[in-house]
Amino acid sequence: MSQISIPQVAFLSLKPQPPTVAPAALVGAPRLLPEFYLDDEHHGLIYCPECGVMCSRRPRKTPKRKDGVPAFYFHMPGFDTVECPHRRKAGAGGGEGDSGKERRAINLVTFAGWKSLAENEEDEDDHDDQDQSPRKRKEVQGGSSVNGRGFENFYDADGNLLNPGHFRTVGRLVRLAQISLDIAIQFEEEDAVLLRDLIVSIEKAQRDIRKYLGKSFLFFGQPTSIAKGRFNRVFFNFKSPQHQLSGHCELDIFESRGWKTFERDRYYLFYGRVSGDEEHSIVRILESGQIDRVPLSARELFNNLR
Repeated sequence: MSQISIPQVAFLSLKPQPPTVAPAALVGAPRLLPEFYLDDEHHGLIYCPECGVMCSRRPRKTPKRKDGVPAFYFHMPGFDTVECPHRRKAGAGGGEGDSGKERRAINLVTFAGWKSLAENEEDEDDHDDQDQSPRKRKEVQGGSSVNGRGFENFYDADGNLLNPGHFRTVGRLVRLAQISLDIAIQFEEEDAVLLRDLIVSIEKAQRDIRKYLGKSFLFFGQPTSIAKGRFNRVFFNFKSPQHQLSGHCELDIFESRGWKTFERDRYYLFYGRVSGDEEHSIVRILESGQIDRVPLSARELFNNLR
């Protein structure tokens, strides 16, 4: 069942803290509106007053998401079969005048787990949101983040659909960037970030790597060398006078694409966390969906991100 945003939650601190409680236990618990939520005090201690499932707020630490939607409460994933007035059954129609309430919004796309080598190369997640096949439409109505292949719908207080799309590959993010760099991307348990802030040229990162160490970004650049190394790894090296950054990719991922180590005349794009120091940093690529490449003719897309 898809969610409708929850207007207020019940605050209840227990030891140990269960993922669900009986609604009767929340009768006397203080109620909390989204604007009065404090993450350090309330995270993991709030419940839906109607069904007793633990809740969270999105975003957790700011009053609005990057796309301007005010913070709202939602049920934690894993209990989407629990009956609640704040859930809609898949395919359930609204009352009169509701036809415009579930309008699509392409300015927020959510993470649904990176695509792995074990999955079909024709995974439907690689298609644009404009694909309105029956299966896709059904998934939009009743997807769930629990099983890792769908996504969970969130609605605001007026019943407006907040996140109609998801991504599982870097290639999907590149196609979204071609639509608009102001599309917001949301990873699980993180605040949304605009694509223009998520995508970083390696040249820019090398000029001040301290800003990027310990953080995750979608990097792009033309490697100075690509080499096979030990432990079934391929190294995408980007050397400059200021800094050397390397992407470490699993050999199976590299070879499954039919890529060759001499093919450096591309922009390689990969998402991951930067580790290392001011002289040499590393981004490890563990899943197939975390890396892609585009021709150098796509330079115009990245000109404003350098």
